[in-house]
Amino acid sequence: MRKATLIVIIIIILGAIGYRLHSRSTDSHQLAQQQALAQFAALPGYRLLKQQEPQLWQEVRESFLHSLAAGHSQQQAIGEVRGQLTELVNLRIVKADDRAVTDYIAVAVQEMQALNSVSAESCYRFLYPQVSGGVNIGTLLSAQMNQADQQALEQLFLHSLGSDRTRDIKAAHNALNEVVKRLYPHWGNQLQQLNQPEDLATDHQKLCVMSIDLYRTILKLPQPEAANLIRQMVVG
Repeated sequence: MRKATLIVIIIIILGAIGYRLHSRSTDSHQLAQQQALAQFAALPGYRLLKQQEPQLWQEVRESFLHSLAAGHSQQQAIGEVRGQLTELVNLRIVKADDRAVTDYIAVAVQEMQALNSVSAESCYRFLYPQVSGGVNIGTLLSAQMNQADQQALEQLFLHSLGSDRTRDIKAAHNALNEVVKRLYPHWGNQLQQLNQPEDLATDHQKLCVMSIDLYRTILKLPQPEAANLIRQMVVG
């Protein structure tokens, strides 16, 4: 009888120890997630997203936590949710001032170049997420490049709170003609591929390099002309 009682007591004690260890492990995991979320919410760009677009922030927040729960690193989780901002970024480009627009595109060009050095497919997926499903810049680009991306988001969100900027469609058309004129001696009729990124016959490597060349040439225009053209390109 005493032996049976002793066994029961030992089982109860072991069960209590296991519960405490599990509880501590769960608490530690939740604390780590909370700390990661706090750091994420304080990042440039995302801290303004939280203030300016609370509904979208909740969606991004849930995706971030879901990614962490799946065992992904914090940097990987940030890269995964970055694609959820694409539509908002396009809306804000139409509203932002000239400098915020051109600075954002300048960083995007650096990202294209860095991704192209990884692989042409990575660059292509970055350029055309609607066709290819996007890419995780958190895992493919350096920490410095990701920080530059976040700073560009910050400035774009900070300077795009008003109504849409007035677009001069004729001036945008003239600016595009000037850009094509500069690009044509090198690329010729291949430039038409920029309008057909989903074509299976398109050379993704060439398309990526042409896109980099296109945006770099646009950025060489006077800033007001470059920003006006970029806004018009976003609107279509």
